[in-house]
Amino acid sequence: MNKKKKQTVGRDDEDLHFDVGTILLTAVGFIISWINMLIILKLMTIPAYLSVIFTTSIPGIIISLKNRYWGYGFMFGFSIAGIPFMFIDIFVGGYIFFTSLFIFIIMWLIFWKAWRSLSSIKME
Repeated sequence: MNKKKKQTVGRDDEDLHFDVGTILLTAVGFIISWINMLIILKLMTIPAYLSVIFTTSIPGIIISLKNRYWGYGFMFGFSIAGIPFMFIDIFVGGYIFFTSLFIFIIMWLIFWKAWRSLSSIKME
């Protein structure tokens, strides 16, 4: 008898789980974010502020192609780094925190959730 395993939308893959790589990439995201905030604080130019978009979205997508939770860790580390930086400059720290959190939500909804939903549809 041919039994097909049904996969529901949003169900986690068995090979993807929270591991050391997630913690490591959270630390990497934190460090990259901190460097980015120091650059923004020193330059205070529009391209410096726009660099947040490129340093979160491009590596976040590339990392999450390998493992979704690693991408989550990178984005989480990038976002959380803005909280302690608020003691140095509240505007730059808040900007990093809320911008990277917003980019993470957009990427999660568009790429990770929609991509998984589309990949679960199979032509028979």
